[in-house]
Amino acid sequence: MPFQMVGVTRGNPEGFGDANGSSSQRPPPPPPNFAEYLAAQTELLRQLVQGQQQQQQQRGGPNVHQPQAVGYPEFLATQPPLFNKTEEPLDADAWIRTIESKFSLLLAPCSEQNKARFAAQQLRGSARLWWDNYLGMLPADHVATWDEFKAAFKGHHIPEGLMDRKLNEFLALTQGTRTVLQYAQAFNNLCQYAGYHADTDVKKRDRFRRGLNTKLKERLNPIRVDTYNELVNLALTQEDCIMVTVLRKRGKCQLDPRVRSHRGIA
Repeated sequence: MPFQMVGVTRGNPEGFGDANGSSSQRPPPPPPNFAEYLAAQTELLRQLVQGQQQQQQQRGGPNVHQPQAVGYPEFLATQPPLFNKTEEPLDADAWIRTIESKFSLLLAPCSEQNKARFAAQQLRGSARLWWDNYLGMLPADHVATWDEFKAAFKGHHIPEGLMDRKLNEFLALTQGTRTVLQYAQAFNNLCQYAGYHADTDVKKRDRFRRGLNTKLKERLNPIRVDTYNELVNLALTQEDCIMVTVLRKRGKCQLDPRVRSHRGIA
């Protein structure tokens, strides 16, 4: 009788079952389209992760460094100038422009409120008292902005009436008993307030020439110059010539070494 193994069929790992390979312990077959189901779940998870990453990038992300707001020490490191009371309104205008230029040097953002606070820390003397009084007239919870600070500062330190006064001084300026150098210094100082009366080199030359004394006008009128600076230098030279002539007539030229040295007189 041939040898025959009973109860063992190929493909039955448990070794049980009938000849048809059936068994009550065989695992159930996978559901239909199971691979497609896993792929869909994987794709859904990928999209969720990608969406979260995009949101983090838009918000800056947990690992992206957000710059801190700048503090007063950083502003002070730019060496902002101090300001006290001044008689020259353009000094106040120059100060406010310089302070504003310092904000552009900061590497971190500076709020408009902090700009006003930082600028106020540079006020001294009567200028600081003015700002404290200004704030004292406002509600206790009011926080001034930089634009408000600038408007208040200019309104107090650069009033229109003072600017008009400086303009009138410029229009009435003549050399009088001044030397050419003294006249030129006063002219250049008031020229800042002249506006369209001296906004070109030609206008400056004409206004300066008209303010010279009679002797210098007579000497310079026939001479053509191309620039304002050339006119001032020529007036200085002619003034020295007039001085030498006067001293010679008085017989005192040898007593003035300054004139001899300047004019090359032995």
